[in-house]
Amino acid sequence: MCLALASVAPVQAQTLPERSLTRADIIERAFVSAQTAQASVAGRALAAAAARLAAGAGALGSALRERQDLEASVAGLNARLAVAATGNNAAAETAVQALQAEQEITSERLAALDARIDRDFPDYRALTRPAPLQIAALQALLAPDEALLMTLTDTRVSYVWAVSKTQSGWHQAPLGTGALATTITALRRDLGGGEELRGAAALDDAAPRPLGRSFDRSAAYQLYQDLVGPLDPIIAGAGHLMVVVDGPLTSLPFGVLVTSPPQGADDDPAALRATDWLIKRQAVTTLPAVSGLATLRRAVAPRISDAPSFVGFGDPLLGYRAPGVAGDGMLVASADTGPTVVTRGVYDDIRRVADLSPLPNTARELRALAATVGAGGARLFLGADATEARVKATDLSAARVVAFATHGLLTGGLPGLSEPALVFTPPDAPTALDDALLTASEAAELRLAADLIILSACDTAGGDGAPGAEGLSGLARAFIYAGARAILVSHWPVDDYAASQLTVRMLGAMYGPDRMPRAQALRASMLALMREEGDRFAHPSIWAPFVVVGEGGPDRFEN
Repeated sequence: MCLALASVAPVQAQTLPERSLTRADIIERAFVSAQTAQASVAGRALAAAAARLAAGAGALGSALRERQDLEASVAGLNARLAVAATGNNAAAETAVQALQAEQEITSERLAALDARIDRDFPDYRALTRPAPLQIAALQALLAPDEALLMTLTDTRVSYVWAVSKTQSGWHQAPLGTGALATTITALRRDLGGGEELRGAAALDDAAPRPLGRSFDRSAAYQLYQDLVGPLDPIIAGAGHLMVVVDGPLTSLPFGVLVTSPPQGADDDPAALRATDWLIKRQAVTTLPAVSGLATLRRAVAPRISDAPSFVGFGDPLLGYRAPGVAGDGMLVASADTGPTVVTRGVYDDIRRVADLSPLPNTARELRALAATVGAGGARLFLGADATEARVKATDLSAARVVAFATHGLLTGGLPGLSEPALVFTPPDAPTALDDALLTASEAAELRLAADLIILSACDTAGGDGAPGAEGLSGLARAFIYAGARAILVSHWPVDDYAASQLTVRMLGAMYGPDRMPRAQALRASMLALMREEGDRFAHPSIWAPFVVVGEGGPDRFEN
């Protein structure tokens, strides 16, 4: 991808009353164009969810099925035109003219249908084809203590915008997609630990554990300097930073960037704790698109509930506890029958799901979460009750907090899996209602009104640092579409004990006496874990996996 923005000189930050009209126009056009480019990538990642919604009942489902039919007609007409155009006689010319006329009529019907869908179902439009926001409209949505950072990566350079309540600016960073991927892949290698802990036997919480590895803080500092440093005057003073990133940047939580030259050894717990991590300076929220802020804040939402209701699903029966195991507690071996075939949206190879390792601490985590928000209003579905069918059958519309503590799978995480998914206790036989995997498209069909959805699972943020990877998975976007105001997701396999501490402390801060906003509550939880626990908790692989996606700020704004 080579962008026309490369010909436009970067613009320095200026206050609104002082900046010239010409420079404002340049920033405005570049900012809007970049949002449009980002939206095209995000839209492709949501194709599966849109297809699933089209199969549903109701007016939206009917309209989307009609749209699919019209798109298929356009594709068929294009193919027929290509064949007819190869002829060189009068009959061929007549056929081309007829096909072009039919194509024009069909395209007009498709455009009219799109207009009706946009008018009647604005949330669907916001999910799949978000309209870009101009800078003034964005600033009207920001609180005085908030700023937004957006990136657009090219093969040679990256463009970075910063917008606060009263300022805006952008610059061109000397990091293309390949260079970013190299740096972030190396940082992710330092951060990817914890997988062995998430699926292992229950941890002895009191047992000291060595740190065991380092983190390249100099690379994290240089990345911050290259990407964000020139825009620090705009964002550094904000207590809440929202980020909308693309490409390899989507697989790295911004909280692990370093804002000043690091001191000491990269594997020294004391030096790690003393590091100026970005998360120490400000809370961070991830947005799926700049326009997502308008969707979340277009109406004043009720305050976070005084007595929140809680629903939790987790501790699925997997591994040696799954149905169909042998008497000695070991799984019955299943022959490799070749590639898995997914039919009618059903994942048929239940054995591959059952083979996943059990997660012993998830039940304790969910019970602690329920107790934090008030166990009297809590419903927990654990073990044999933690099924996909149970999730779909449970009324979640009144729950203020919904938590899933289980495995999270990326697209391709199991053979034939075409969407991100959450894992549940496998049924005896897979059906469309229950194949043990709640996919992104199925999550989009849930009816939610939650303050927070907790996806305490591995890789629910998606992304692997590869160039062009979709970092904010369709799973997170789908929960936003289903009605959640915010989702807590992870960027890598999560330490089992740390996950429970981070989520429980976050809820305690959200619903405690001081009532912190979501992103600030997560920040407080991270800093407490980093400072108060043993040496291994000083490493960012332990305290930094989670990010808030969606509305990280307060539910009422005084602009």
